[in-house]
Formats: sequence, structure tokens, C-alpha cells
Amino acid sequence: MADRKPRILWANPYCLLDLSSGASMTVREQLRQLHKLGWDVRVIGATIFDSPRGITRLADHWEKIEQSKSKVVRVKDDPLVHNLIRTRSTQRAEMTATEEAIWYQTYTKALDQFKPDIVYYYGGRTLDLLIGDEAHARGIPVAAYLANGNFGGKRWCRDVDRVITNAKATADYYKEKDGIDPIPVGVFIDPARVIAPHQERKNVLFINPSLAKGAALVVRIAMLLEEKRPDITFEVVESRGAWRGLLTQVSAQYGPTRKALSNVTLTDNTNDMRPVYQRARLLLAPSLWWEAYGRVIAEAHMNGIPTIATNRGGLPEATGKGGFLIDLPDACYTPPYKEIPSDQRLLEIINLITRLHDDEDEFNRLQAQAKQAGTRHSLEEKGQRLHTALTDIIEHRPHAT
Repeated sequence: MADRKPRILWANPYCLLDLSSGASMTVREQLRQLHKLGWDVRVIGATIFDSPRGITRLADHWEKIEQSKSKVVRVKDDPLVHNLIRTRSTQRAEMTATEEAIWYQTYTKALDQFKPDIVYYYGGRTLDLLIGDEAHARGIPVAAYLANGNFGGKRWCRDVDRVITNAKATADYYKEKDGIDPIPVGVFIDPARVIAPHQERKNVLFINPSLAKGAALVVRIAMLLEEKRPDITFEVVESRGAWRGLLTQVSAQYGPTRKALSNVTLTDNTNDMRPVYQRARLLLAPSLWWEAYGRVIAEAHMNGIPTIATNRGGLPEATGKGGFLIDLPDACYTPPYKEIPSDQRLLEIINLITRLHDDEDEFNRLQAQAKQAGTRHSLEEKGQRLHTALTDIIEHRPHAT
């Protein structure tokens, strides 16, 4: 490593330019930080996204990508270059065997020609399992990034030398559940994309209206506040989920079907969240699945925006003193996450929202604590932490031949 830059190969069919995937955004920023620290970075992906809404960052390139006759398209994302296998569908489940074979051949070619010092990836599908296997066959160590609570057993990481994760809560969860000991390095967020130049402190913000993120209960809260406090406004960012469909379903349980609420404004997925955070006074993060950390909470805190989050997974770690934690009935945490607490139970959340809307002293106190919590997210410190972890794996090279 003294003779040349350390080389890292990121390999996974999901596109790191996906704005609907917090994991993709984090890894992209990790690689950018490693580049700043002197690493030679290569990226192999595909035109696969968590949601079709995630292609926003590639909007200017999308027509060219679709018209390309090349099996592999190169997208410049200074300082990175993404080598993407062009797929007919943006959904992972619809990736064909032929497309997987092209991806696999591109990956193994990169192993042999780029000769990385370490391979880095995430995922647990069949194709993903070959990533570590092929690297180890060549004596190349492997690291995997873990950013959710969905993995079970150890087959997915059998050919992984060390697991990197975003939070201590995630590391503790997998150590207790499966005996895996991940290294927490924090969540990587580019402040230039999220910190607003000034604050208007107007809206209750909710990002990603999906059932797993608690969208059904947010719909009901907005319905109740539309009647009781129409002056309290919501902004919903449709990064992945679709608000209108959920509003139709939920409102039908309480009376006439609603297609819109007068106190809710919808915002499309965006590459620049600063205007959104500029308008926000409070963030709602009532996630119902096991959330590994809570990227949007970190982004909100970097803007001094207090949060209301569920007391579950990594959300308490993310929230710290910068907001309130709420407990919900156990049934709410069961897939498909359609259970909505009683209106009386939701009153606890509604009271917190109205309190932070009406009580300036209370809001200012919590705002200061949120701002303080936001100082934990230094990219330089986290980049150095990741650099140290990966360098340690390379130097030990447990699978060197």
C-alpha cells in the first residue's frame, strides 16, 4: 500500500445515485470521503433503484441511458464514476438472468484488472453472495455494509471479513441476535445538500410516506389536526412512498374517502433537501419497522429541527436530546404496518405537535438541543473512522493466498 493508493471496489446491483435509498446515499458519501483520503475508488452497479422516484439525481442522464446500446453505461459523479449495468427495469426483482450474468462478468473482470485491496458491498440475494466468494477466491478481503434490521442468520456474511454499520444500536442488535460484531462508523451526510441557509420554521415535516415509516398514523394525525388546528401545516416528501393512495385507504376507515387534506402539501423526491428543511419546524419520524438509525433525523438535527420519533431500533440513538420518543401498541409494529392506534392514543403525539407549535420557549429549548445533536455528524471524523476500519481489514488480509 506504500507504493500506490489503496484500492476499493464497491460492487452491488443497486445504484448508489438512488435518492430513495438512505443506504445508497450513505455509501456514496463514504466513497467520496475515502477518495478525499487518498483511496482509488471503483464503482460497479446497475440501473436498479429502491423506488422509481429515486432516479431524480440521474434525471438529466436518464434518456441517454435508456437509448444507449451499451451493456454498461458510465455516469460521472465527481469524483466518482459509476459503471452501471443497463437493465430493462429499475426494480431488483425484475433483473433478468442475462443482466445478472453481465453484472457478474463485469465484476469479476474488475477484480482481475483493477486488483482492489478490498471489496465492499451490501445485500443478501443470491448474486450478492457471489461477491464475497469471488473476492476471497482471489485472496481479496471483503467488507459489507449493514443498514437495516432485516438480515437473519449468517449465510449472507459467510464470505465477509468484517461488517460495517451505521449505528451502535444496529451493531448491538446483530451481536445479540446472530453473534455478529459490526463496526459502527456513523451515518454519512453531505451538509451542503441538507443544511438550509436560513429557517422559516413553518411545517410539520414527514419524509417517505410508506406504511413501514408510519404513514398510516401520520395520515390520521393530519386528518385530526385539519379539523382541530388547521393552522398547523404538514409537508410530506414522497421520496419513496405515495401519500395520496394511503390517504384514500385510511380516510375511508373514518368516513368519506379523502383525496387531499387542506393542511398537507406534497413535495416530490428532490436532490436538494435544503428548501424542505428551510420550511420545517418539526420532523415526524414514527417508523414502525426496525430502523437502523434514522438518516432524516440526523439531517433535521443538522438544521436544528426537533423530532418526534418512535422508541424503536436506532431511532432513540439518533434522536438523543433533540426530540421526543413515543411508544405505540405492539400491534403497530407488525407487518404490513396498517394498524392505527386509537385517536386517544394519537392525542399524545398531537399534543407534542401543538406544544412545539405554540410554545416558543419550549420550541427554542428543543431547537438548541437538536442543533447540538447535529454537531455529531462530522464527515471528516466518520471518513477517518471508516478509513481506519478498512485499512485494518486490508492489513490483516485473513483470506490472502
